[in-house]
Amino acid sequence: MINIVKKELTLDSREVAQMVGKRHADLIRDIETYTQYLDNAKVRSQDFFIPSTYISSQNKELPNYQITKKGCEFIAHKLTGQKGTLFTATYINRFHDMEQALLLENNRQAIPDMKAKEIEARLNNSKVRQANVLLKIANDTEIKEYKQVLHSYASRIVTGQQILPLPEINEKTYSAKEIGEVLGISANKVGRLANQHNLKTNEFGKFFYDKAKHSNKEVETFRYYDNIIPILEGLMESDKNA
Repeated sequence: MINIVKKELTLDSREVAQMVGKRHADLIRDIETYTQYLDNAKVRSQDFFIPSTYISSQNKELPNYQITKKGCEFIAHKLTGQKGTLFTATYINRFHDMEQALLLENNRQAIPDMKAKEIEARLNNSKVRQANVLLKIANDTEIKEYKQVLHSYASRIVTGQQILPLPEINEKTYSAKEIGEVLGISANKVGRLANQHNLKTNEFGKFFYDKAKHSNKEVETFRYYDNIIPILEGLMESDKNA
């Protein structure tokens, strides 16, 4: 009888904190709140977050969590926009790497008589499933750079190489407020002029996800290249002479 090694794959909460751009202590507090909600609802919280400890550089034992794939999905649902998209891509990539390593180990140890082609087929099917998840996420965003990131990760999963490059930031962009400060007008007026004259194009800037002013929701916002400045100056001069 073949015995397959079953192992719960997890990520350390310290690594996850880096992925989502939070202090580890803040993520720990969030997880403690989540586990309380789950336990109160009689849902097994350790299926998501497993309490653990680690030894710090000061030789102190400190709390952390081992976060399962379900736990990462839980955290991803709490994020929106760019953070949610990139965290999902990153943790899927990490779990894919761990699952692939575990599958290879199990194939070597538990089923030495399996044919090489059968092993390869199972690995390829796993890769395709992981890559399809990323491509599905890519279809849900209209921002070119995010699509490129997700397509790059998907290609790495399937081929094992970064055959599609990650996007490069080649030109500095500016907020409407920063452009307005140069021209001596308000950010609202910059936006109005850009909308009236259809200037929110790839020639004059690009869309990004950014945090909304009065909520934690992330929304699309347009950031400008500095070549918009003489265009806006000309429009303002035309308005004065009209």
